[in-house]
Amino acid sequence: MNDLTSIVNAVFRVSLLLLSALFLGWALYPEFRPVFMGLIMGTAAGLFNVRFLSMKVQKLAQLAVDPEPKKYNFGFITRLCIGLLIVIFAVKLEQVSLGGAIAGLFIPQLLTIPVSIVFSLRNNH
Repeated sequence: MNDLTSIVNAVFRVSLLLLSALFLGWALYPEFRPVFMGLIMGTAAGLFNVRFLSMKVQKLAQLAVDPEPKKYNFGFITRLCIGLLIVIFAVKLEQVSLGGAIAGLFIPQLLTIPVSIVFSLRNNH
């Protein structure tokens, strides 16, 4: 589980760097503000979803050790509702691009792939 925590923390740091770059792009390129705002909102929501899923997986690992059987879910409905909420905001607000918001939702999840590869390469050496 320490690898999972390290990977999620690295994804969190990379996403914060990406968010700061997106805010800088929002400030410097006013003609693309709706796209940047959509990416910012989507990335923030996707980052929350990555953290929430990590927390659920760690809780599942603790339950696997616990001999008493309990019902458990991965919080899929919660993560889906957060994504839908971002899409609804993007549709309702003209200052937010729908395509940027949807793309931003997937950025932190996609960042876990290269971060995991880097972590596995580091652990092999």
